[in-house]
Amino acid sequence: MLEKRLEVEVGTKRVKNYLQTLNMELTTIARACGKQNVHHLEREDLVALTIEAAAMARLPLAGTSWIPGV
Repeated sequence: MLEKRLEVEVGTKRVKNYLQTLNMELTTIARACGKQNVHHLEREDLVALTIEAAAMARLPLAGTSWIPGV
């Protein structure tokens, strides 16, 4: 039933737009970490922005080396 309402060309354009936007955002994040390429990101570049996120993900809180609960 839903397949009949699917407009393939519109869906294709939306998926393409989403992937391009995701790529631009990842590139921005990599550059903010001082990296030229997304593939140069390392685990040490990953930090949490809130205490709760740091505790759940067991990552350091941004700007510190502190990992809540560890």
